[in-house]
Amino acid sequence: MKSYAGNANSIADSVLSVLYDHRLADEISKNARAKVKNVYNWNKIAQDTHFIYQKAICQGIAEKQRLEMAQESARKTKKAKSKGMLLTFRGREALA
Repeated sequence: MKSYAGNANSIADSVLSVLYDHRLADEISKNARAKVKNVYNWNKIAQDTHFIYQKAICQGIAEKQRLEMAQESARKTKKAKSKGMLLTFRGREALA
């Protein structure tokens, strides 16, 4: 049921509709039970928790790999600057 915010008559009309219409009350009750069973069951909660942990672990690993790649790139750049300009040919380095 929807009601207008701050309008007591709107809320009262909704409550009275549920109180006097038994089919509507049964339908709302049935839908609420189904939602609770689907959203708040232990299998769903366990799956959601597993997904969140898996996502956090994967993001952590990806961030670590990005950091390692950036550090390796910085080391290579520093090494190249200290040795002079390097050319790379199929994995071999040669001074230019």
